[in-house]
Parts: sequence; C-alpha cells; structure tokens
Amino acid sequence: MKTRIPLVVRSMSRAALLVCLVLLPPALHAGQSGCIEGNCVKGSGTFIYPDGSKYIGEFRDGKADGKGRLYYANGSFYSGDFARGKKNGQGRYISPDGRSYEGGFKDDKLNGTGTFRYGNGMEYRGEFRDDKWNGYGELTMDGGRKYEGQFRDGKRNGTGRFTWENGQVYEGGYADDRMEGTGTLSFPDGSKYEGDFRDNCYNGTGKFTYPDGKSYAGRFKDGYADGKGIVTYKDGRTEEVEYVRGEPVKKPEMEGKKDQPL
Repeated sequence: MKTRIPLVVRSMSRAALLVCLVLLPPALHAGQSGCIEGNCVKGSGTFIYPDGSKYIGEFRDGKADGKGRLYYANGSFYSGDFARGKKNGQGRYISPDGRSYEGGFKDDKLNGTGTFRYGNGMEYRGEFRDDKWNGYGELTMDGGRKYEGQFRDGKRNGTGRFTWENGQVYEGGYADDRMEGTGTLSFPDGSKYEGDFRDNCYNGTGKFTYPDGKSYAGRFKDGYADGKGIVTYKDGRTEEVEYVRGEPVKKPEMEGKKDQPL
C-alpha cells in the first residue's frame, strides 16, 4: 500500500493574492475652470472638476495643498492631506463598493503604513509601496484564515505564518505566494512536518512526526517520502528505511511486530 505523508494545504484565493490596489483620482489641476467658492489659488475654496468631482479644502499655487476633501463623481470619497495637487500624507479613502483605506499616501498611491478593508470582509494591515503590499503586514481572510509576515509586490515573499480555519499552521519561507524554503507545517491532530518546501510541497530534507510520536526523517519529493531515511519509534528505537514516492522499498522490520509497541 502506497503511503503518502499527508499534506493538507488549502491555498489562498488567487484573486485575493493578486489584488492591485490602484486608486487613481482625477487630476487636480487648478488651471481648469470651476472655482465656485473661496480662493482656489492660495487659501481655501471649493473647486468643481469637469467630470463632476468636487474638492473642498486648502490650495497653494493653484493646486490642492494642505487639508482637504475630494468627492469623486463615481461616489468615492477621500479626506486627508494633499500636496502639489495629489494625495500626499495621511488620509482616508472610501469606495461605493465597500472598500476603504486609511493610512499613508504618496503622489496619489498607497505608500507607508495603512489598513485596507475590502467589501468581501478581507482586511490587510501593514506596509504599502506604490499601491501594493510591501514589507510586513497582516492579511485576514474569510473563514478566519490569516497570514502574518512579509510581502513584496503584493505577494507573500520572505518569511511568515499562515493559519487556516481548521487550526493548521505553517511557519516559514514564502516565494511568490508559495511555501518555499525552510518551514514547519503543523496539523490539528498533532502531526507536523519540519524541513524543506518547494512549490507548496515537502521537497528536500525533512522530518515528519505522527500523532503517536513516531517520526520519519529523510528525503521528500512532491509531498512524498522519497529516498533514504530513518524511522524513529516512540520508544526510541530507530530503523533505516527507503521510499520511492511513498512506497517502501523494503517494509520496515519493526512494522507489524505486535509484541513490541510502536
């Protein structure tokens, strides 16, 4: 009977991991006509844009600069800091579809630390660069799944901890949203794998410990025990074994000996 070391990895939604957080407002050029109140060159005023968007706030050199509020024609809303006609500093953005962001901006893009809440209940708290998750962050998804760790260009890259709704936990390396490098995958029944990962699978050298305390340490390939290794029984006895894609080349001598507890 072929034996495969269990590998239960429920991947995150691809769409959730590849979210591009581009929030492009209309250009804030005070050279356009539409100042309906106050001083839209240097001071405070209200300016209506050709598409119907409205800015209320401070101006400098004919551009939005300082504190202000921008009401988009599509129903979105931004309140916060402006500089040189663009969102710069701290602010809050709300979209009609239920998305909201509160945190840092630079030249109209999400930059710095902030919190982005999505209409589907997903939430990201952490660092942004150029509208993408970059740096350390915490991503909470539906069902209670959660990732805490490093991001690069909107994907899990570096080291992190992922917790599934059933209590399964992975801690270790990531590359482009895949478990990659060295890590530990723990299961609710008490079993766990410690070792090398590649493409979300056990690949390389590792150790799998079963709920009863028995363990196998050796080579793995694509989630299977594959190659030579050592089986250690819960009473401390050890035995050399060899597997080919989970199939033992020779059945371990200790297996099946009823007079010696495993």
